[in-house]
Amino acid sequence: MAKGKKKAGGNPAKGEKIFKNLCAVCHSLTSHGTGPALAGLAGTNIAGQDGFSYSGALSGKATLKWTDANMNKWLKSPADFAPGNAMAFAGIPSAKDRLDLIAYLKAT
Repeated sequence: MAKGKKKAGGNPAKGEKIFKNLCAVCHSLTSHGTGPALAGLAGTNIAGQDGFSYSGALSGKATLKWTDANMNKWLKSPADFAPGNAMAFAGIPSAKDRLDLIAYLKAT
């Protein structure tokens, strides 16, 4: 890698720490709780996990996929991405932290 160039993509190990600190209060990777299970989320339909009751704000986006761009927008500000959603989380202001968390979620 050339000097001064940053590696594209996030760091899943750092993303795991972010998940444990910010997300695990309401989310698990394997089972629904306050929030839906998040393992295998990348590339799936938004509000598409069976067995979880999504808010109308997210259900209205069910034709969209959890792409990197959509995950980034959601993690930056859930209220801006889906106004009226039920998630009581302001978002992650750091673009690097969002990138790391997305890398972790994609690795699950």
